[in-house]
This record gives sequence, structure tokens and C-alpha cells, in this order.
Amino acid sequence: MLKLRRFLTFLILCAILATCSQAASLTESIDAILNDPALKYGAQGVAVRSIKTGQTLYQRNADALMIPASNFKLLVSATILELLGPDFTFETRVFTTGKLINGILDGDLIIKGGGDPVLRTSNLTDLAKQVKATGINVIKGDIIADDTLFDRQRLASGWSWDSLQYYYSAEVSALNLNRNTVDVFVYPGKEVGDEAEVKLAPETSYFTIESSATTGAPDSSNTIWVSRTLGQNHIRVSGSIAKGTKVTSRETLRSVMEPQLYAAHAFAGELAKQNVKFSGKIVSAKQPEEAKLVAIHKSPSLSTILSLLNKPSDNLIADVLLKYLGAHAKGLGSFGNGADVEREFFKRIGMDLDGISISDGSGLSRFDYISANNLIVLLSYMHSSEHSKVYIESLPIAGVDGSLYSRMRNTSAKGNVHAKTGYIGRVSSLSGYVNTKSGEPLVFSIIMNHHLCPKSDATRLQDKICVLLADLP
Repeated sequence: MLKLRRFLTFLILCAILATCSQAASLTESIDAILNDPALKYGAQGVAVRSIKTGQTLYQRNADALMIPASNFKLLVSATILELLGPDFTFETRVFTTGKLINGILDGDLIIKGGGDPVLRTSNLTDLAKQVKATGINVIKGDIIADDTLFDRQRLASGWSWDSLQYYYSAEVSALNLNRNTVDVFVYPGKEVGDEAEVKLAPETSYFTIESSATTGAPDSSNTIWVSRTLGQNHIRVSGSIAKGTKVTSRETLRSVMEPQLYAAHAFAGELAKQNVKFSGKIVSAKQPEEAKLVAIHKSPSLSTILSLLNKPSDNLIADVLLKYLGAHAKGLGSFGNGADVEREFFKRIGMDLDGISISDGSGLSRFDYISANNLIVLLSYMHSSEHSKVYIESLPIAGVDGSLYSRMRNTSAKGNVHAKTGYIGRVSSLSGYVNTKSGEPLVFSIIMNHHLCPKSDATRLQDKICVLLADLP
């Protein structure tokens, strides 16, 4: 019996020594990657943990507050999934006031936003058809856009002013349309020197267009430039497009101001296509209590929306979801209320609330901060959640889809790593899950701040770490 005990003790000591040796080897290997000259002068917050044992396998500055960029989307995704469940849907509703007599509505039509972040023009078409089916042919009153489920703060603190015209900085509303962007198409004229033709989709009267764009010689370079004037829904187009160019896709897209009015203008256009006449005003206001429900659109399920959020890294969806958390739990959708709901969840699962600063849901703000260890706690919890499958499958897959489509191909990490990417100027991050060769699940967080190297150098080093983890025995 004594010999058996000694033998078992020997085996345990060997296992401990092997584990320590492996951990030391892993530390040396990751340190070597992070000591690459490309990251000189920058800071890195990195943590790796075994989900199976709970053992921390590596950490560097893991408790330091870092700007996470789009890794912040992991927070709002987890919180809303745990709070509302994967089958939850958002609703956009249409109401009327006044009386309907012989096809004439002697009152207003109200389109009320319910926080749907993925409402499309085709959904407005369906709503317009529902309105027409009620017998309405003429609207004598106004078309009202009601987005009062959220407050009127359209932009979060810490967003760069010079990015506000771009799709990734779209304004946030409870009534959104086409990610609160408009498509800009530019077509050549018939002859060289002719004015180019500019069209918007959807076509509405909500924008003004100023164009100096011309038709260039056949096979000449496309030099079209599109911008939106800061603080206005004024589209400016310049440059030239070659004669004979077959335009099959938009030139670009630009964000819009006051997106609830944009949605209402587009809705008026869809009503016109259904031969519903309207000559009143389009305004923002709250739906009267006595209004009658006449049409409704339900969004895709939350599980579908989370994939639309995380795989391409959609900022507008994330910020709308954060505000919706506030509306659902606190009665008003705001960045602050949504952040409070997140903190309540984070406290429950053991995250360090002193190690988080929340300005938005997307990670676009430079006032967002979190530590790598806090992300490790969140990701570890979500791995054991009843909604684990939905959460993990919403993330990009290395070498397969989303923002990791072109990364880690022809490596052991392809199809293995499920992780959220993140990037804003001088910030690059990657956090998620990877399995070792033996199938042991690991959770990792890599946040790089203040490096002066190109983004490609930062992502190359992140990928090396992921491949190293995937190759562990």
C-alpha cells in the first residue's frame, strides 16, 4: 500500500511538473510573439485560460484597462442574449388617428420604432401594403415618426467627429432604416464631359444633392468622391466616371442625420407606390394614446441579429441593442441606462466593475475601457450559458467567415478559432475561443493599444498566438 501511495504521489508530481513546464513554454512562446519590434512603444493586455480547469495559462497586463474597439460588442451581445433570449424579436408598428371614411383617413399615420436595428426598405414595403389593405387610399394628416422609446442622443461620447459621415458612425434611433445609411449610385452621361447622374436608394426627398461629377473618357479611372456635409443631410459628389461604365452596385453609402425622419420619408415613398396619397408633413412626435394599430413588422430573431452584429462587426446594431437594454429594463433607451443594465449582469457573473468603462455598445468610443481578464470572465461564463451555442456561433470563424474570413487560413486555427475582432486607430483586438489538439477549450483575449505599426502587423501577431494555442497538445 505504501509503495502504491508513493507511486501515485510520483505520478501527481510528474503531472504537476509537466503542467508547469508546458505553462512556462507557452509563456516564453507568447512573450516572444508580443516582443516583436512592430509592437514597440505600445501596450498589450493578454490573457489565456483553460475553460476545463479554470487555470490561467498566460497573462500580460491582464488587469490593465485597455481600449477594446469592437471587442466591446461581446458585452452587449452577451447581456441582451441572457436577458431576452435568442428568440426575441423587435417590432415596428404603424398606427392611425382620426376616422377612415370612404378610403380617406382624416387623421395622422404614425410609424413607431421598437428598436429594430435591421429594418430594411423591403420591410417598409410590407408595412405599406398592410396599410393599404385596411382601405386607406388618402391620408389627410401627417406622417409621424415616433422613436421615443430611446432618448435623442444620437451619438455616443468619444466618437471621432471626422468619421460621422461614414456608415460605421451611424446615428442611433429607436426607428432605424438600412443601418441608418443611404446608398449613393453614380452613372455616366452619354458623352464625355456630360454631367454624371447621381441617384440615392431609397429615393426620398430627405436629402439634397450637390454634384460636379462628370463623364470621363472611356476606360479612364473612376475618381468619384462622395461626402456628406457635417451636420446636414447634404450629399456632395465630385470627380468623374468613365463613359460606358456599367454600374451594377452603389458607389458608396453615407450615414444620415435624424434617422427616424429618414425612415418616415422612405415609408411615405413606399405608401405612394401602393397608391396611398399623402400631402401633409413628415414630423417627429410621440404616438397618441388613442391611436389604432393597423400594421406591424417583426424583426428576425435575436440569434440571427447577433450574427449580423458580430460576424461583420456592425456598430449600429450594437449601439441600438445597448439602448434597447435601457428601454427594456429602465423605461428609456439611453447609453447610460443600457450601461447600467450591463453592469448589473457583469456583477452577477463576477466581473470587476472597477475595470470597465462603458460609453457605447459598439466599441467605437475611445472612452470605452476593459481589461483582458474581464473579457476572460465574460467569455468563460458565456461558454457555460444555456445560450452558449448561439453566442459562440455568432462570432467570426477563422478562415471561414465574417471579419476573420481571410485570417489564419491554412493553419490549425482555421475553423477552430471563434473570436471577435476589433479595430480603431492604434487599437487592435481579438478575443474568443479556441480548442487545443486534444479538444480542450481555451478562452483568450488579446488587446493591443498605442502601437505605431500597421494594422496588418498587429493582426499577424494575434494570429500567431491563436495558432500557437490551437497547436497545444
